[in-house]
Amino acid sequence: MNLFIKHFPFMQDKGNFIPYKNLVVLGIGANIGDCLKTFQKLYLSLKRNSHINIISTSHVYKNPPFGYTNQPYFYNATLILKTNLGLNAVYRLIFYLERKFGRPRVRAFKDAPRTLDIDMILFNNLKVRLKHLRIPHYDFHNRESVLRPLIFQLGFFK
Repeated sequence: MNLFIKHFPFMQDKGNFIPYKNLVVLGIGANIGDCLKTFQKLYLSLKRNSHINIISTSHVYKNPPFGYTNQPYFYNATLILKTNLGLNAVYRLIFYLERKFGRPRVRAFKDAPRTLDIDMILFNNLKVRLKHLRIPHYDFHNRESVLRPLIFQLGFFK
């Protein structure tokens, strides 16, 4: 199910692009608490960050959980950003924002319910394979929770 809420979807006016060098695609998801309000607050947190320029956001996609399925449906969306921050700084920012919005530092178990999950799907054309970080994000091309919002979002650019 596709949902349309304030800031989701969003497309920045092309005349307002800040010429930051790095392109980042984020996938966000949540299924605990007021997920839509969390997404809106996340958007505003990113917008207020002087190192981040939000290019666009997708609609919100509501979908069933996978992996551990005995939990509420998830809300997912994608964001395309430009930034002058490097990869490690973006990773630290994501980690900080997840904690700010109530996600515990350690998951109770794999695919556990969460207040906010932020995945870095892409960072420029970089390929990274570390224990704690994979870019492009592992298996994103097989996840409807990423593909449906992102395909919708990319349709903005036609």
